[in-house]
Amino acid sequence: MQQTVHTVEELHELVEVVTKAGEFAFDIESRGVIERHDDINALFTKECKDHIATLKNPTDSIVASSTEAIRQRYLKDLALDPLRNEVFWIGIATYGRSWAIPMGHLLGEIIVPEERGDGTTIPPPGYRKVTVSGKESMAKAKYVIPGVYSEPPQQLSKYEVFEALRPIFFSELTKVGHNVKFDARSIKKYYGELPPGPYVDTMILQHLEDENSQSFSLTNLIAQNFGGHDAYAKEGKLGAVINTVPFSSAAKYVHLDARWTWMLYSKLRAKLNMHEELQPAIKQDMEVLRVLMLMEDEGITVNTASLKLLRKELDNKIRECLLDIVDNSYAGFNPDSNKDKQTYLFTGKRAGGLGLKPTKKTNKGAPSVDNEALEKLKDKHPLIPLLLNYAEIQKMKSTYVDGLLPKLNNGKLHPSFNLHRAATGRLSSSNPNLQNIPRDSTIRSLFVPPSGYTMLVADYDQIELRVMAMFSQDQQLLRIFRNNEDIHAATAAAVFKKPVEEVSSEERQIGKGVNFLTAYGGGYAKLARTTGIDDEHAMTILDNYYKSFAELTRWKQLAITKAARVGYVTTLTGRRRRLPDLLSKDSFTQSRAQRQAINAIIQGSAADICKQAMIDVNKAFVGTNAKMLVQVHDELVAVAPEEDENSAMSTLVTAMGHDRSIMGVTLKVSCHAATNWSEAKGK
Repeated sequence: MQQTVHTVEELHELVEVVTKAGEFAFDIESRGVIERHDDINALFTKECKDHIATLKNPTDSIVASSTEAIRQRYLKDLALDPLRNEVFWIGIATYGRSWAIPMGHLLGEIIVPEERGDGTTIPPPGYRKVTVSGKESMAKAKYVIPGVYSEPPQQLSKYEVFEALRPIFFSELTKVGHNVKFDARSIKKYYGELPPGPYVDTMILQHLEDENSQSFSLTNLIAQNFGGHDAYAKEGKLGAVINTVPFSSAAKYVHLDARWTWMLYSKLRAKLNMHEELQPAIKQDMEVLRVLMLMEDEGITVNTASLKLLRKELDNKIRECLLDIVDNSYAGFNPDSNKDKQTYLFTGKRAGGLGLKPTKKTNKGAPSVDNEALEKLKDKHPLIPLLLNYAEIQKMKSTYVDGLLPKLNNGKLHPSFNLHRAATGRLSSSNPNLQNIPRDSTIRSLFVPPSGYTMLVADYDQIELRVMAMFSQDQQLLRIFRNNEDIHAATAAAVFKKPVEEVSSEERQIGKGVNFLTAYGGGYAKLARTTGIDDEHAMTILDNYYKSFAELTRWKQLAITKAARVGYVTTLTGRRRRLPDLLSKDSFTQSRAQRQAINAIIQGSAADICKQAMIDVNKAFVGTNAKMLVQVHDELVAVAPEEDENSAMSTLVTAMGHDRSIMGVTLKVSCHAATNWSEAKGK
């Protein structure tokens, strides 16, 4: 049964039905309003002004269309920002029922349809381009005559709706959504606080059911789980344009989204309930969801003044680098053009080029000028290091300066944390991707605590290597961790067959390379490449390693054999990584799958530990002014009032499990306090 809600009494009935059901799915529709945000309005106005200044023929129609294109981009970004968007529909579904609740849809039903010209006819009067003489052009052109709509029906206010729905959102009812973080965070501003869990996300359920799914969009997951059915075939996916469609079409779409989210949840839940061993992973992912929402809303403060200063510095460096490039090339050479670089670097000297020999080729057979190819040529001509430096500065500026400034909201970045994008179950972040922020102090120093707070950065010591020890129960590894030995020095001692106290810094570095090689997969060639030793030496070192840590070697072999038999490996919480290529007849493909199998156990289990830490830290911080901001693999970034630094640090380290034993291996957590992210990591 579907119902469009227009009265408070109907909302009360909805609440009664949902409360009895014990769980419900919800989905919001949102839009952006530029004028409500002074900073966004200023950015929009400046971008329009700058763009118009570049136009060669700024007629009224061209200016209007350009401005509208920029405006639509800003509106889309605002609609997708939970901190700034305006919720104007909410759909709710449960067993056999769904409701579409409008809260300010602007259009009624179509009276006169929109008319669009495809460019093959002369537009009607009033919709033609105006010539320089001021007359309307009679040329054929595209045009749009907006439709005429009736007044929309009476709708409840946001206050009325969200207050009436408070009993189900602020309850122990299970709240289901597709990308539920977005929907829950979007309604938070109408309550002043984030509704409590439990939350369930259908994207994450699908990831747990099959992490190799190609897409986690609602449309694709419906097709995948319901025999290829296209739920939106009739009217299409209207989410991006819902503000511009008739009231009845919007209502149908809201019903569809909520109803299909509920049906997808029911289907996936039934599938996953058949696997008891997956329940700990499901429970952990759903618990960490609300923690991620709180972190995303809190955001991380950026020193905006320093960021703008860095932009000027990078602009100066780019200009200096361009001058040096000109001195070492020819007039008109464009370092941003792959064609220019290919031609100049690899054309013979007699033809005016440098005559260099390509080190690799593109898929189309042309000489490659990517970073890897240029690195191999950097000693061949002074221009090559300049090109590498230029590309690095350009990337830093575009990604970490120009890319970050528009994302700031009152001086903070609010990244999204994703639980469904890494096949191993590891957390990822986007918009921006903080996990790609370079450890270079220039960028990390821009991230600071709010005034009066200190930044705390805690991370696990050798978490992947400790996980290897947990699963393999290798006695040598267990001894090293039990005695708090330097794992890299101890590994070097084993492979070089000498006492640990005689290990040189260079040998320790090789030991470190071996440790990470075994954790992340790879052979002697990769060890040689990363440590600078020759292949024969690398083969000897790896052979000594496998003999010294025989139980670890045996565990890996057994894990791969079992995975090939059952089709997957599992992590500490039972999360699966399915690897059909383990049965491939192609040796390269099979070897890659074997490396992925071991990596999935290690990286996935480390992710399990880190996610549990986030849950425990969040609970431990309740009642204090300390807050978690960011998670980057095995590292948690938090802030606390300066006067609470010591107690907050102790709470953080304890909640992360410092000195806690798992399968006979003790976790170790290091924590530092500082005035910025870089300083806290000792960079």
